[in-house]
Amino acid sequence: MAPAPTLAERLDAATADSLSVADISNATGLSESTVRRLAKDPQWPASEESGDHREQRYPREAVAAWMRDNQAAHVNPDELPGDDADRVTLSEIASRTGRPRETVSRMPSTYRTSADRFPNADALGTYNWGEVKAWLGRRSSRTGPRGTVQPPAPAAEPATQPVLDKLTTTMIERLTGKGKEAVKTLVRRPEIAELSTGKVGRLRVWSADTLLPLLWELGYLPASGPLGSGPTAVLVELGYLPATGKPTPEQRAVLREFGYDEKGSAEHRAWLAGPPRSATELAKYYGVSISAISKRIARAQEAGQPVPHPADTEDGKRYDTKVFDAFWNPPAAD
Repeated sequence: MAPAPTLAERLDAATADSLSVADISNATGLSESTVRRLAKDPQWPASEESGDHREQRYPREAVAAWMRDNQAAHVNPDELPGDDADRVTLSEIASRTGRPRETVSRMPSTYRTSADRFPNADALGTYNWGEVKAWLGRRSSRTGPRGTVQPPAPAAEPATQPVLDKLTTTMIERLTGKGKEAVKTLVRRPEIAELSTGKVGRLRVWSADTLLPLLWELGYLPASGPLGSGPTAVLVELGYLPATGKPTPEQRAVLREFGYDEKGSAEHRAWLAGPPRSATELAKYYGVSISAISKRIARAQEAGQPVPHPADTEDGKRYDTKVFDAFWNPPAAD
């Protein structure tokens, strides 16, 4: 029996030169949600504006080329190195399979709701290698793009210590610059407590790719600008930043998904370049109440920290936008 056509071959057979997400789904057999997820890849072709509703459309030939480059070859689990009983981190999985660290780090969250979920980690964030090999073999035998598997590199001394994929309260202290008692209070917040995956000894732990976006969303990490040595070191340990040099495009893409962009979004840069703002405008932009702003300023004053001071204008009291933003979103403490 002839082999099933690849995704690229199915797209080559499509009649239209410009395809929507629904068109790509119909042509390839992938679900629309899968196509949208794939479209977040930094190398995915740029969209075209077309139609009355400015529907996102993509050039068929470019999408077919992306599929051709990224659809996985079949993985023979028996050819991958290591014993089935080995406990491995996501970084070690990437090393053994030849896949990018950033791609592997997203697998647990990407396939969390899949009928064939990525194997479960233990409390230390390690996985059973035999389960991972079997899962990779099943995934790569299907039609979806899974990333190209390359032969693993010869064994060598690791350049860094193995990377864990869990956050502990001690790591949260380093990330946020807060003390032990403050972090104890922080992790009791319901939205954070419910994400905990258990304990290692007396230490509660969280999945890094689940908790980090929430810490950014809640404002405990800066949305842009310098991170500081503490959070930078933690992100290096987790594999989201390089130990030396600049982040890769893939690392930058993951951090942007988490809520961080070193240079800030275009919208935020425009906001900072704007005129002085009233407390009402600031509260609306940062998604808080005027009372919350007043309380934070009061707490900072009590602690002897510098605070922004409004200027009297014809329109009432106004804060310098850049000064207030530096107060509201300070770089994490070293």
